[in-house]
Amino acid sequence: MHYITNFIFIMKRSSKIILAVFVVLLVGFVIFQNRVSGTYKIYQLLTRTTTVISEGSDNYNLHISAGTGNGKDSDTLNAYISYKKDSLFKADISFNNDKYLILHNQDSTKVFISKAELLISGKNNQQGNFDLAKLLGNILSDYHNTAFIPSMSRAKRLEIAAWLFFNGNFEKLQIGETKYHIISLPENNPLKGAELWMNSGQNEYLFKLNNKDQKIDIYFSLIGPQVHKQLPPPTSLKRIVIDGNELNTAIYRGALRAGGILLENMEPPRPDGVDHKWGKGMLTYVNHNRVFIAKGTHREIGEAHGALLKKEIRKLVDATLYTINWVYTIEKGSWFLDDLRGAYEREAPFIPEKYQKEMKGLAETSGISLEEIRLTNVFPALFHCSGFALFDSATIDGKLYHGRILDYITELGLQYYPVIQILKPTGSYAFANISFAGFIGSVTGMNEKQVTFGEMGGRGEGDWDGMPMPLLMREGMERANTLDEALNIFKATQRTCEYYYVISDGKIPDGRGLATTPDKFEIVKPGEFHPQLDEPVKDAVLMSAGDRYKKLAERVKDQWGNIDAEKAIRLMDRPVAMKSALHIVLFAPQTLEFWVANAGSGTPACNEPYTHYSMSELLKLIDE
Repeated sequence: MHYITNFIFIMKRSSKIILAVFVVLLVGFVIFQNRVSGTYKIYQLLTRTTTVISEGSDNYNLHISAGTGNGKDSDTLNAYISYKKDSLFKADISFNNDKYLILHNQDSTKVFISKAELLISGKNNQQGNFDLAKLLGNILSDYHNTAFIPSMSRAKRLEIAAWLFFNGNFEKLQIGETKYHIISLPENNPLKGAELWMNSGQNEYLFKLNNKDQKIDIYFSLIGPQVHKQLPPPTSLKRIVIDGNELNTAIYRGALRAGGILLENMEPPRPDGVDHKWGKGMLTYVNHNRVFIAKGTHREIGEAHGALLKKEIRKLVDATLYTINWVYTIEKGSWFLDDLRGAYEREAPFIPEKYQKEMKGLAETSGISLEEIRLTNVFPALFHCSGFALFDSATIDGKLYHGRILDYITELGLQYYPVIQILKPTGSYAFANISFAGFIGSVTGMNEKQVTFGEMGGRGEGDWDGMPMPLLMREGMERANTLDEALNIFKATQRTCEYYYVISDGKIPDGRGLATTPDKFEIVKPGEFHPQLDEPVKDAVLMSAGDRYKKLAERVKDQWGNIDAEKAIRLMDRPVAMKSALHIVLFAPQTLEFWVANAGSGTPACNEPYTHYSMSELLKLIDE
């Protein structure tokens, strides 16, 4: 009886406790209803988004409307997209004043570009991947800071939702008959001013970011109207007909790399810094910058290059073939890849077999097609660069300093995948090639015999019957023991287009400027007047163009006789370097030292820190 009494007492007491807890929870739920329901909706959104971008979707109708910036710098995007797996993709896209229509079905793909009044079409033998959800997942997976999103675990989704529960601001708002859940990030968040408006019952979302730095509004709905736009009459357009599979690849891989570049511009990728070896090559780092070191036959060097830099090469190939393809095609009105093939076919007879073998090795181990590797390596040179060689009385210690500015297309993101190549091919001199993943040619380099090379591009695009300029530069590094030997190699080789070079030799010390076309070979000596270089300086070769040349000459004259390595670097600051300065290099060939700066996110190379390299020390690693 005593036990029964105690049990009844405990039950009564427990009931009061349970009731009290229930009341507390009920009151908490009423007080935090918006916060609880908003957090749950966030968790649902994360779950649904993760599934769709990792696995794709069978079909959807999507409306995306976005605006960024203020005033004259603002951009607007409006897109209506319909998608059915393996059968249909329609996109009606307006970006500012330009219109694009993409129609893809089981038989063909067509792209209309209003700015160029151009229609590109091709028949398909197989289906291309036009699933935008999957494309977004691939873009996020390919960038280290967002790679976790497509495969986000339940625990991670709960963690994010819980963080928002405690840190976010939640409210509800009704506009007309539309009800929104609004979640704002806290004031101390890097995305200050960010809000997510959710009308999840209708699958409508609005992301707003409005702070002192930027203004962005992105609206997207999964139930947008289907696309019914028709292409303009074909008689009013210029038409390009190509292989449909290549067109699909250019659309998808071009968009994939463009999306990756946008993410990289927000926070540049950083190499992991872990050394790797493969065959007769190794990938190491100096101050977190990639250095590829290899010896052996050209084929063996190519194989090591492809194996050690596989991911970086794919990004560079996609940027230089597929992303730039659309810019070129719109501007020129011709299919970029076909023009590039035409250039390669004419240059191929002049490419030494050793470089063909190196490209084959690179393609084999990187998993990228040989044609893509070849086309990337004859990428048309659109350089607008500067260079100089200073020595004897021009410098404070008489040492030779060779400066080189590579002004190029920083919008391609090449600055995120630079590679210092320290190579010693069988039967050739060792050399340092200041380059990028996947490129075997050179635009900036120095060999172990203290002979140093830099170039700048001119006109003459289309004069392709000769050795590609980057491989001619490479040939000079591999074979030239002296300045005279380098000049003879450049003179005796069948050349392409119009190029200017600065070549120097630390052993003398001395340097020369070259002005070349397929038919012209003109040498500019130190201190020599030239109609295009009308401010000569003693013991100096200065090559640039327009006001940049005049500024370079002015700086050299002001500091003549007092120039050391640091002052030589500063000679290449803006405006001698253009806003598009991709890399800047200073060589001190007598000591086989060099300093390199690469462009940053929105900053030219001259505004970024320089890293010092010792070619002598790096060469020792080849034999270890």
